[in-house]
Amino acid sequence: MPGKHKTAELQPSASPLPELPSIEEVRCRLEVIFPETFPDRGILVGIMAARVIFVFLYGGFVEGQRRFLRPSHIYFFTEEQAKKTTNADRDHWLLAATRPGNRPEGKRWYADTSREPIRDDLMRNQLLRFGIMQKLPGYAVTSSSPINFLSSDFAVLFDPELSGKALDAAIHEWQIKHLDPTILQRMALRAQGIHAKDGDVLIEMPDQTRIRISGGPSSAIIKGLIEDFTVRYMEKPAVLWLSASDKKAYPQFVELASSVGLKFDLNAELPDLILADIGKSVRFLFCEVVATDGAITETRKQALLALVSESNIPVSAVQFLSAFEDRESSAFRKNFSQLALDSLVWFRTEPDLLVILSMANRSALDPNK
Repeated sequence: MPGKHKTAELQPSASPLPELPSIEEVRCRLEVIFPETFPDRGILVGIMAARVIFVFLYGGFVEGQRRFLRPSHIYFFTEEQAKKTTNADRDHWLLAATRPGNRPEGKRWYADTSREPIRDDLMRNQLLRFGIMQKLPGYAVTSSSPINFLSSDFAVLFDPELSGKALDAAIHEWQIKHLDPTILQRMALRAQGIHAKDGDVLIEMPDQTRIRISGGPSSAIIKGLIEDFTVRYMEKPAVLWLSASDKKAYPQFVELASSVGLKFDLNAELPDLILADIGKSVRFLFCEVVATDGAITETRKQALLALVSESNIPVSAVQFLSAFEDRESSAFRKNFSQLALDSLVWFRTEPDLLVILSMANRSALDPNK
């Protein structure tokens, strides 16, 4: 029960206050700790996150220092108080912050309507989740009591004396220790996509031959489909068609396609990639690689089905897939509402995630069945 725990009063003499970086420096370091490759990073690198971390450091609310932050310390903080950065200024604020009804002078950073995004969206759902922030035991995470403190191994990343390679090494060590392996994998895969834009991309085909395509927004996704998707979801994969940004047709695939019953006109509007699983029963997968536009919409699906009918292969053997870089990509957000039913969605940065867009079977949702 909360009554069994007595939160410590804010005592400026309890321990030395940590060195204080500027809010802008906090924000810059957050962008390094959570780089572009970090999924859903927006809330962790914005000004709100920078201000929250700044207040933790300003008051010395750090693990082992016996000072504890309440959310109102952030709600009521002001622009003027943030400029008072001497230890004496900070000690004075700490003492005043314990008095009921005390408000720092100046213009508040946030209105009362901002409490929920700060307390719930950022502190509870992000900082606590990643071990950035901790709390005293026995209290609800939504408590208004002074129970919160910054983890010491995260706080040290903002030491103004830590810079260069030493800072990079400390950040890397923190990431390895605190981030889930799936997040680290997703970061690594997204980084590959960024690097792939710099030059040609070499793709290992299912038959162990190699093909080179020019780097571009779509190239990493094509590579992921051929090298990664096929391994996970196909028994005996083959590439029947490939169209890249620098070369719209690779005729060497036509003969293989014909051998398994798929025939098409090279002048027709073909998909970016056609994969096949040529195991006991042949299955065809028509793939559109969506860097900006060009997903499998209902109209596009019907056009491709018309090509299928000319090949005299059963429609039941054909599936359609839209491939995106990441769930966070603007291309996915832009195209999602137009995706065709009974089609698949795959993300290069989350290769184990395969989304099936299908009309729900109501009986499957009945808990009594």
